[in-house]
Amino acid sequence: MDENTRRLVAFVASQLVFVAALIHVAVGAVNWIRWLSAGFLLPQDARWPVFVLSGLAVIVGIYAASRAENRRPYYLAGVVVMLGYVVAYFGWHLGGHRLFLVAGPAAGNAETITVQWFLDHLFAGAVEFVSILVETVAAVALAVLYVTAGEQVSGDEPDDTGEEP
Repeated sequence: MDENTRRLVAFVASQLVFVAALIHVAVGAVNWIRWLSAGFLLPQDARWPVFVLSGLAVIVGIYAASRAENRRPYYLAGVVVMLGYVVAYFGWHLGGHRLFLVAGPAAGNAETITVQWFLDHLFAGAVEFVSILVETVAAVALAVLYVTAGEQVSGDEPDDTGEEP
């Protein structure tokens, strides 16, 4: 992959990851504030603090990656986090909407995967759809950057591994 294409993919990936982080911070904060206004510092639904904290951690990761000589570990971490968000979204529904994410009593019945179930949850709302789309495309872009980070680039510029060509 030539350097201009890599830079474009890196720019798009960073923007998508930032949007995913902002969605999680915003959705988490709005819902956590509702619980705080009702007098609960830690809500019974643990998703909201996890959304806020994970979104902030992703933003810190973006900053750290922008300063790193070797970005490969950040690309891999980004793929894991973006796919983790997608898997967690569907997994939470499959697990019966547990209040403490993976533990505790189920708030509903465990669900069965069908094409209709998948489509219903994918298109459950604009935020859900945009978030899953952004996270999936970001994961693909980050995976491309991870796989191609070791390639030699033209000119005297170092590649994303931090090593001279």
